Amino acid sequence: MTASDWITTLAIIIGPIVAVAITLWIETRRKSHDAKLTTLRALLASRDFPSDPSYQVAITLVPVEFNGCPAVLTAHREFLETANVDTQGMTDEQLKGASDKTNVKLTRLLFEMAKATDLNIRETDIQTGAFGSRGFYERDALLQDSQRAMRDVANILWMQTRMLGGETFDQVTSQPQGNTVPPKDKAKKIEKKK
Repeated sequence: MTASDWITTLAIIIGPIVAVAITLWIETRRKSHDAKLTTLRALLASRDFPSDPSYQVAITLVPVEFNGCPAVLTAHREFLETANVDTQGMTDEQLKGASDKTNVKLTRLLFEMAKATDLNIRETDIQTGAFGSRGFYERDALLQDSQRAMRDVANILWMQTRMLGGETFDQVTSQPQGNTVPPKDKAKKIEKKK
């Protein structure tokens, strides 16, 4: 066998293997890029509505989809630290300051994600490019108000049930709502009344 025969034989054997390896590598990169892009799109589309489930899912998926991007992971961690600040007891001014800080960190996160997906978006475009129609905001506010109203209805039904069970209004309102099981002696009295 001559050298050209060996080269031809090796090319016949190695060529398809290399071609398959390159195809698999390209496919893996494409899937990774698509997953990153999907997460970025979900965040960009829902960033003005943090109560939107797709927003919550996208924020949760950032460390998974951008695992090999240290700048994104750092921006994600900083965003979470800022967003998870306890706002209970804050004044309106403090709430606005916390909200502004969170928005800045979210913008930075979105910018780093865009860079990691090879999109040419400026950070200022992300800050000013959000859009939500008034009707959409009103619908979201109405949905939140209706959910609060359902909680109030549930609380009133809880009180009514307790009062129908023989407790007075003062007894019902003095006991925290989380504790719905009456003490043993009260349970016996309620059973005897029946």
